[in-house]
Amino acid sequence: KTFVEKLMTYKQSLLQIINLYVDSPASVLASGMLLGDSQMSKELTQTFRVAGLSHIVVLSGFNIAILIAVLLLLLKVVPVVIRVVLVIVFVSMFVMMVGGEASVLRATLMAFVSLLALLVGRAYVAYQALLISLLLIILYSPLSLLYDVSLHLSFLATAGIVYTNDGIKIWIAKYVKGSYQEIMSTTLSAYLATLPYVMYTFGAASIYAIIANLLVLVFVPLVMLLTVITVLVSFMSPSVTYIFGYLTTLFSDYIIWVARLIEMLPYASLSVTISYKIMILMYVILGGIYFFFTRYKKDETLVTKNDEIISDVISY
Repeated sequence: KTFVEKLMTYKQSLLQIINLYVDSPASVLASGMLLGDSQMSKELTQTFRVAGLSHIVVLSGFNIAILIAVLLLLLKVVPVVIRVVLVIVFVSMFVMMVGGEASVLRATLMAFVSLLALLVGRAYVAYQALLISLLLIILYSPLSLLYDVSLHLSFLATAGIVYTNDGIKIWIAKYVKGSYQEIMSTTLSAYLATLPYVMYTFGAASIYAIIANLLVLVFVPLVMLLTVITVLVSFMSPSVTYIFGYLTTLFSDYIIWVARLIEMLPYASLSVTISYKIMILMYVILGGIYFFFTRYKKDETLVTKNDEIISDVISY
């Protein structure tokens, strides 16, 4: 077997552990979040799509951001050069194991740019990393620029976060206090950046997506962490593993419950078909509204410090 085939075989063994200790359909959601395994039923997939939560069903940039943040934290005592090299190697192996979807590849490439910036002590500018990652993906697969809907959505969502998140956060801070400012601003940035494209491509819009994301996003890292602990503990104490498996099931079921609740709301998914010209016009209008309400010069020289990683740019 090749190295990649061995990684895929190891992935299947991890999936079996998750399925053994986590009840269905929570096990399917947990496997998708952690390992990018897409075995969710059509009915549940549609539920998450209507609720505007499709990006958490499978492995995405958000999950990669969590993974890298955890690795950097665990390796904090290691010298920065070794830390960066180990994280790059581990994440590369992980991406090979789970299979590189567009959002995962983009997030990984952007993360590597930030890690290299950390290594050489240079300023890390989010929009430059976004464009570099897009260019590399296009060089690898030129047709993806025209036909890869997943890449389009991933790029638009991240561009929305990179260019508008700070401005939206300032506006939200007038009405919302606490940690939910970041979640709300990031969600709103990504939602507005992708809405015209979603309406043009799929002929639909999820009007409760922001509410759904606010209710579940804080639990996504927790579900991923509990899933990892469940897998690790299974090699040491099967009886204790059931406890973590139960907790994983509990919080995963909550996310599924929220998705189903949102789906039952009136007008949860509106059928709206727009032309290409209308889509462009919507982006022009949204851009004009953003600049009208923010009116400030964004600092585009975000510096990567030795002990942190810019998570906004790899959130989706």
